[in-house]
Amino acid sequence: MPLSYASLAVVIHSSLYHVGSSHQALRPHSRRVSWWGNPIPVGGVSPHMGKQQRSGETREALLESGSRVFATIPFDKARIADVIEPLGVTQGAFYFHFENKHELALEIIRREHAMMVDLSERVLSSAGGGLAGLHEVSTGLAELVRADVTVQAGLRLTSHTPEEFPEFLGASFTMWNDAIGKFLLRAQGAGEVRSDVEIEAASRFVVATFVGVQEISAIATRWADLDERIREVSSLAIRGIATDEGYEAFTASLSPTAAR
Repeated sequence: MPLSYASLAVVIHSSLYHVGSSHQALRPHSRRVSWWGNPIPVGGVSPHMGKQQRSGETREALLESGSRVFATIPFDKARIADVIEPLGVTQGAFYFHFENKHELALEIIRREHAMMVDLSERVLSSAGGGLAGLHEVSTGLAELVRADVTVQAGLRLTSHTPEEFPEFLGASFTMWNDAIGKFLLRAQGAGEVRSDVEIEAASRFVVATFVGVQEISAIATRWADLDERIREVSSLAIRGIATDEGYEAFTASLSPTAAR
């Protein structure tokens, strides 16, 4: 006997209820798959927030992978495939976050620059200043360069391919010239640096020395000996501009093995 429309509606509603109940029972073991192919656990987070969080994680993973690539491979030879293959994500995932490898590199340089600025500002605002502060920021820089792949990539990108990122190369040197100048000016006011020393020239010399030392260390040991090289050149550079009292105070801030 044919079902009436009302009876058919009851049957459909009942069927949907049982299907929904079965799906709910299986839900704790369910997995959704994101558009870039990674499983997303089903839980208390809304699907929209889950996608946002996963998207942010993918962007950070691309930046870290890109840093590792640019720290070891010349920019013109680096491929997007080199960035995404270790992560197992698609090109679509890459292009969702970055237009091209140049945009990825720009974001890496921005982050490297921000870390450098943060370091110099923290040391300048601390109690230590003058030549001791200059030593502190130098060793902090050495640690950043040696341990942080984003910093390594940013330095390599701006120093090896300046034509690709000219605005950041100039900004980086200007920032460091200004920061080192503040340390030296403070030291001069405290009687640690000779009064006849021209601060701007001295700061340019210190920055150029650091850039050269880290570049040689990168080639020779992948920055493994950068701390030691920084101590060597710092001692020689400071001796040329410091008063006797200033140099004595500076060597006291070094490790016992460095203060000969």
